[in-house]
Amino acid sequence: VKDESVSNLKSTAEVGAETGSVAVIEDFLDYVDRNGHSSMANGNGVTYVEVGGTAMMRRSNAEDESNVGRWMPTPPSGGRLPPYSPVYERHMHSFDVFLVATRDIKKGEEVVRHEQIW
Repeated sequence: VKDESVSNLKSTAEVGAETGSVAVIEDFLDYVDRNGHSSMANGNGVTYVEVGGTAMMRRSNAEDESNVGRWMPTPPSGGRLPPYSPVYERHMHSFDVFLVATRDIKKGEEVVRHEQIW
């Protein structure tokens, strides 16, 4: 979802609140706030909204309890992305949306992600 679209929907909801019901728009915006995250790439103006199974994963504040994480490892430069990297550039969309197992997950074990994964 483009950030501009989210801003327009928020404006519509504010105007709509004065003129009538906008519950569908408000519910959608709440969903985006709960399940969306910005891209790691600065300035692209995109919010990725989880709509698959990852939106239903249990979330935990305990990092040692989580067993899934971002596909992209933490950059070696102190956690910051380099000014330009062809590898990151080529795969940024995938790094923004894919989660992978961070350890072996046993049969019957719950899949848990960290609350602040994004």
